[in-house]
Amino acid sequence: MPRRKTTPAPASVWDAVPDVQVAEKQLKETEERLSSLPRTPTPEEARQEVIDVAVEAQRTDGAPIPADIGERAAEAYTAAIAPHAERLALATAVNALRRRMPLLKSRGSRSVLAALSAQLDDVLTEVREIVARSGHLDADSAIEAGEQGLTDYRRLRELVGVVDDIRTTQRSVYAATGDAGVLASLYRQGHDQFCGIPAQEGDDGSPYRRTPHPDALPADVLDVVQGRRRRDVPFLIYMAESGRAWLPVDLEELTGAARDAEDVGTPDDGANPFDLRETVTEELSAPLQSRI
Repeated sequence: MPRRKTTPAPASVWDAVPDVQVAEKQLKETEERLSSLPRTPTPEEARQEVIDVAVEAQRTDGAPIPADIGERAAEAYTAAIAPHAERLALATAVNALRRRMPLLKSRGSRSVLAALSAQLDDVLTEVREIVARSGHLDADSAIEAGEQGLTDYRRLRELVGVVDDIRTTQRSVYAATGDAGVLASLYRQGHDQFCGIPAQEGDDGSPYRRTPHPDALPADVLDVVQGRRRRDVPFLIYMAESGRAWLPVDLEELTGAARDAEDVGTPDDGANPFDLRETVTEELSAPLQSRI
């Protein structure tokens, strides 16, 4: 099977989206042009400076206010208009491009994520082929399996690095288009890496189930998902064999899978579980008035 090209780094992932590439080029050029401009006063500042100099000369040296002070102030004001307008135009353009970038990235994110998803599928297919050929390899069994086993084990370790790159780039795309707090919650549950993850609430509303859900991720896999362990060959093999590894191609697909996993159930009284419940609290008695 032909192998795909190296996963693009997060900084260059948008090179494949023409609209984003054009906008980023424009933004870079405009920022450079803005930063190269010398600091100049606003027209109001330039006019006021001429006036302040004349007034200070009168105050300290007794010099009369020049007869043409109005013309001088007007000339300073006029001379400052062009450079100030240029700076204002460039600053406005930079802000507009920065505000537009999330929209452009949101539009182009699906194609980027779809390419990453296809690359991940290729990796998992290759892993399954290796397992079918050489079994569940580790360092010891690879040595015992001989040259083919060592070759396959080295390739599995390379593929762990490929998956690391894919997931890093995947999250960089999400970060450019989604809410950081929502994404962090989805990442903790592993919704960006595996589908079909059940809700984690217990029957009593506690944060964790008292009995593991049959579809819950294994503890060692969850350790990797939540950052307590690095990805390794066993994790890679689990990804390939579980049939649950995926890469959502847009934020709607990612958040939709998370919502589907939330099994809120139906209360015994048949009430809507999302309705606000009335809470009865004991009213405080009115303070007794003093007779004094």
